[in-house]
Amino acid sequence: MKLLDWAIVAAYLIYVIWDGIRMTKHSGSKEGYFLANRSLPWWAVGLSVMATQLSAITLVGTTGQAYSDGMRFIQFYYGLPFAMIILCVTVVPFFHRAQVFTAYEYLEKRFDVKVRTLTSFFFLISRGLGVGTIISAPSIVLSIVFGWNLIATIFAIGLSTTIYTVFGGVQAVTWTDVKQMFIIFFGMGICLIVILWSFPPG
Repeated sequence: MKLLDWAIVAAYLIYVIWDGIRMTKHSGSKEGYFLANRSLPWWAVGLSVMATQLSAITLVGTTGQAYSDGMRFIQFYYGLPFAMIILCVTVVPFFHRAQVFTAYEYLEKRFDVKVRTLTSFFFLISRGLGVGTIISAPSIVLSIVFGWNLIATIFAIGLSTTIYTVFGGVQAVTWTDVKQMFIIFFGMGICLIVILWSFPPG
């Protein structure tokens, strides 16, 4: 990578962290931090969900799986849109009416604090393991391609994401995801144009 490329990457990372921290002023209360004061537009939430689903595992893992085992696994993704529609019609309105911050808060109201603690504990364990895998995948690729230290790369990716998430709350996470999703769409569009342009005539 040339100096200009490094400058663009560094500027983008700095902007993402700054933009996330800037959202702190909208997260003064508990509802502002966890629910963004219930003010997020539906399309921003949708793009944030898309960005959350599209992790480094999607880009690195699925391409490797397709190469080694074929494209059969892609059938799994055909059902996802229908599942999301069903959840949006049934589960989301239910929790919205319940006026709770998390599903685990509802479990405490419905049962007791022990059920909430146990289920949230297992969720945090699963997410901790999942996030570790998601961060390690791009870190391995970057460390091999650019010759970076693997541990330092993992810390850099994890720390930059953690900073704006912790300080900005859901507001920062959502709008950062929206911007990143637009960048992904733009990159995919450029790749598609390059691929089509590279086809031989006829």
